[in-house]
Amino acid sequence: MELLSLELNENENHEIFNNIKIITNLDENDINIEIFSTDEGNIRVRYFTDEKINKKEYIEKIVAKVTKLLIEYTKLESINCLKENYFYFDDEEMKLIISDIEDEIDNDVKIQLIIKNKFREILERSNLINLNGFINFRLKFIKLYAEQIVERCIDSYLMKKEYMDFISIIKLISESEDGEYDVVNVMCSNNKLQVYDKNMKKITYLTNVEFAAEISSNASYDESIINILLSVSPRKIVI
Repeated sequence: MELLSLELNENENHEIFNNIKIITNLDENDINIEIFSTDEGNIRVRYFTDEKINKKEYIEKIVAKVTKLLIEYTKLESINCLKENYFYFDDEEMKLIISDIEDEIDNDVKIQLIIKNKFREILERSNLINLNGFINFRLKFIKLYAEQIVERCIDSYLMKKEYMDFISIIKLISESEDGEYDVVNVMCSNNKLQVYDKNMKKITYLTNVEFAAEISSNASYDESIINILLSVSPRKIVI
């Protein structure tokens, strides 16, 4: 009994073809897989069984494998988008952003359900599906999705980088010279940064202008808070 068949073409989509093992390695002994070339030059993967089984149940297991393959394709599309449009990141930065991209897609249950449901819709009409055609016509949104994922992960990376740079500056201030405060605490309250001494008393310091100790935390590298810390030169900063 035939369950379903998939076709793909190496020349049309290398990403899909290179991950063909995802859909040809099944843990089910009851499902047989036959792989052969068609007259049109495509590769066909045929799933069938000689057993009297619950057809719907086993098809769902194949659909899960196809969904996994298409998720991997989505990751590769996102990574290609990153490398083509944001080539100015160095190798280490690229690795970090790519890791974020892969995690973001792996944890996106919504995109997995969308892909799976769209595949099921086609499967209701035919048990022979051309994966290249399915991607080109049914998953057109993947390109836009990939761009959005990349932008979101880059924004997240840059925010983390700015935060770590900010922490480095604060540590440098703390170690640069002895000051009038042994300890200052930099805390976030109601989305604002506030500076306190060791007794949790808010610090306000005067230089050429008055710097309030309560500063909006929306801006990275806030010059005001750095000026306060430079002015009081604490021996230790607790964040």
